[in-house]
Amino acid sequence: MKMSFKSLRESIFKWTKAQKTLALGMVLIVTMFLAAAFSDKGFMNVYDFAVELDYLKQSNAILMKENGRIQSEIDALKSDPYAVEMVARDKLNMVKPGEQVYQIVREGHPSEKIR
Repeated sequence: MKMSFKSLRESIFKWTKAQKTLALGMVLIVTMFLAAAFSDKGFMNVYDFAVELDYLKQSNAILMKENGRIQSEIDALKSDPYAVEMVARDKLNMVKPGEQVYQIVREGHPSEKIR
């Protein structure tokens, strides 16, 4: 059942005032919903910001934890000579005068020697 534009227009003109008002109201509601959902300040944008906020809160918590760890390390280096010695040995490869360092060098992986 094909309906041409002319017959559609004629059928709309036959609508009562209440039907026309209802149709106009429905069109306005759908338009307002689409605008509310997809505009710059719409629901979708608010949801995206909420997701980003959660991500940033998690990142912030991780960074706060790392800052606390680093601050503890700084406090230890300021007050504990053993901590300074450990950093000097581990990160700077320093030794005390008169110490001898033995370094174990592995040649290849053990499974390679079986062949």
